[in-house]
Amino acid sequence: MKTSDQDVQKLRKLFTALKKGSEKPKKQSHCDFIETLVFAILCEKTTEAAARAAIKKIQSHFVDFNDLRVARVEEIVEAIGHDIQEPEKCTARLISLLNAIFQKYDCLSPEDLTNAGKKNTREILEKFNGMTDFVRDYIMMMVLNAHVVPMTEKMIQYLKTFGIINADADSIHTEAFIEKHISATEVHTFYTVVRHDSDLANPKAAQILTDDKSKSAAQKKNKPKK
Repeated sequence: MKTSDQDVQKLRKLFTALKKGSEKPKKQSHCDFIETLVFAILCEKTTEAAARAAIKKIQSHFVDFNDLRVARVEEIVEAIGHDIQEPEKCTARLISLLNAIFQKYDCLSPEDLTNAGKKNTREILEKFNGMTDFVRDYIMMMVLNAHVVPMTEKMIQYLKTFGIINADADSIHTEAFIEKHISATEVHTFYTVVRHDSDLANPKAAQILTDDKSKSAAQKKNKPKK
């Protein structure tokens, strides 16, 4: 799927504007694999703030993530509350993934997985029952510092709404487009600021890109006639 120079300019315009006036997001130097996995599952369908609240409840209610792995869906749902969208489905996927990892490595601290290299780790993650593109990419970005940008459905729709990607673009083409034009050193910042703006009731993107259109229209209007 082809993208135009105008699409690239709009992407860069938006990213530059969203970064201004906000503190650069800090990425942890080391992220625990299982905690990152759990957080990614929780935050895929809801805000990161709600996911952080949910993971705190999990950590206070269960002994550890292995205790979480063997818990009943109903118990986990009751522990995290209903801030998470479709909590039963989210919890079922969480248990499924934790069990898939445990069955393969006989533990929940799989050094063989995180030390397998980015390409191999990605391939292994994709084979786990319950894995989604977002969860996989979030782990790759946070744990392995890979050049990937996790994209929620809301983020993809946000980019479509503001005309940065085509309305019929799928997640594969969207991610390829973003990763081509956002450097490896900027992917975490891009994810953070775009994720935040896409979760707002009134995204800043509306004003940023409207201002851009208004300036272009004014420049054409004021351009001297030959």
